[in-house]
Amino acid sequence: MSTHTLQVILPMNAEKFYEITETKEFDQFQIPFLGLDSHELVEEIDMGDHLHRIVKIKPKTSIPKILLKFTTSNQEVSYQDTQTKSKVKREITFKTQAPVMAEHIHVNGIINVEPLDDNSCLKVIKVTFRFTGPLQWFSSIIENNILSELKKTMELLPTIIGEYKKHLLTLEATSTTTDAAAPQANPIQVNAENNTSNFEQPESGSPSKSQTTNNSSDLLNPVALSAN
Repeated sequence: MSTHTLQVILPMNAEKFYEITETKEFDQFQIPFLGLDSHELVEEIDMGDHLHRIVKIKPKTSIPKILLKFTTSNQEVSYQDTQTKSKVKREITFKTQAPVMAEHIHVNGIINVEPLDDNSCLKVIKVTFRFTGPLQWFSSIIENNILSELKKTMELLPTIIGEYKKHLLTLEATSTTTDAAAPQANPIQVNAENNTSNFEQPESGSPSKSQTTNNSSDLLNPVALSAN
């Protein structure tokens, strides 16, 4: 059994980063950056002081060659994470189920998010590996492969966070533009309608003074012209 600690400084304050960490929206946003085929939320349950989540992840990268002899040609290569996200502190525990030989590959750990200042934080992952059965002989090869992929993810995270912040700003700007473009009542049209309804009706058989006024009004009314 061995434990490794990885950490990275991120351009987002601790509260905000922890808020988006392990959420469906952020998980989906990361897919193209991490080179994944899919990132599926299987289950999410609010347990009061924490969230219980299960996610299924399909990487595009292949599994270690040493494990290929334990797989079948049509076996789906994906792994499953069971996560417990605390609401009391910025801490997430996880347990990863390997795509093959899960009974002999044990990966679990803890994620902590520590504040640095108003615009940055430190993400710390402590991950533990344990291999049993026939895989004990190849444990270092498998462990190094998993650890290498995890390091790549950590190195990409500052870039992902930077792009996600831009994404949030775009969404905010779009929302503001949509609200500003919402249709409003036209006071000119309303006033024109009110004035027309107040005209006196002509006496029977006499020329209509109000009709002449209405026609002139229509010709001069820019709202009416634009409608035509």
